[in-house]
Amino acid sequence: MKEYEKLSKTCKIAWCEGFELSGEKYTQVTGYIFNENNELLIVKIGDKWTVPGGHPEEGESFTETLEREVMEEACVTIRDMHYIGAVEVVENDSDIYYQLRYTARLKDVLEFEQKWETSDRKFVKLDDLDKYIPWANGVVFSGQVNCSRKFWGI
Repeated sequence: MKEYEKLSKTCKIAWCEGFELSGEKYTQVTGYIFNENNELLIVKIGDKWTVPGGHPEEGESFTETLEREVMEEACVTIRDMHYIGAVEVVENDSDIYYQLRYTARLKDVLEFEQKWETSDRKFVKLDDLDKYIPWANGVVFSGQVNCSRKFWGI
């Protein structure tokens, strides 16, 4: 049974490890990117830190979306991408869509250019994640982090 986390009166989310998308609507692709020290890449958008990702463009594959978004938001390239699952989003008890989650390894760090919505990037130790991302210990987010950790043996 899925464990839902309530975001508002009308919206709840659940982590679905290994969920196989087969025609369902998806709106986002996000990545848990680790460097050689097993630190997680986070980006700052406005006054909040989060993991990089975003909306697919017309004709993009899931991995193409992730590569583009990570480059735009963090100015890094990635390798060894692996799909780990999806976040199921339920709005108004009837509108259901998915946000796909990948984990990957850092390939190259390029000079940071603030061209898009992000103002900073950094790699953080997983034990320090809640200092940057208030919802890091939530059921859904921690499920994704733990799935990534398990995949890489961290």
